[in-house]
Amino acid sequence: MKIPEKKDKETNHDYAFRVIQEGIINLELQPGSMISEQEIASELKLSRTPVHEALLELAKTKIVKIIPQRGSIVSLIDMALVEESCFIRANIESAVMELVCQKATEEDIENLEENLVLQEFYFAKQNYGKFMELDNAFHRAMYKIAGRMLCYYTVQLMNIHHARFRALRLHISNTERIVTEHKAILESIKQRDAARTKKEFLDHINSMFVDEKEIRQKYSAYFIQKEVQNEDN
Repeated sequence: MKIPEKKDKETNHDYAFRVIQEGIINLELQPGSMISEQEIASELKLSRTPVHEALLELAKTKIVKIIPQRGSIVSLIDMALVEESCFIRANIESAVMELVCQKATEEDIENLEENLVLQEFYFAKQNYGKFMELDNAFHRAMYKIAGRMLCYYTVQLMNIHHARFRALRLHISNTERIVTEHKAILESIKQRDAARTKKEFLDHINSMFVDEKEIRQKYSAYFIQKEVQNEDN
């Protein structure tokens, strides 16, 4: 797992939480794998306490399971939780998009355009980690423009389920449309068309379910398998 540097004024707990969360989202900590508190603590040069506390916090979102006497395990992907996190995000962020249409300045729009140029560049290079950073930055910028950063931080905690699914989506063949969808959102913002912006955003969020079958087939070991009903019942 990649170990980023600790940020200025970042507490040990927040540092451990961020590193573990990013490791799960980026699939460096794979679904179903065990998490060693001692190993992570050593890599981060921390005691086990902040690592343990971070895992307890992540367990509240069901992204991690803490098994008594055994340790912690990265939860398999549960599509019901992915759908719920999308529901939360769709309802909050679609409202944010309407505010962006009212508040976005020319500088804001230029920054978003620059972000999209970089998205295309890194996608072409198949640098999915950098692409994901820019994708996240694109959406984060919307909350900042709207002046709703508290909403952003609230959404992020549950969004980890959706984010992990998005990371898998980047590895299938038709993910180029993600950039196309971002362009459509930005174009409607330029036109100050709130209704269209909201629609483009909701189409963008819901489009990931089009790829669900292909993703589940390619990465079946990462998912909770749907129960097969007995044909005799």
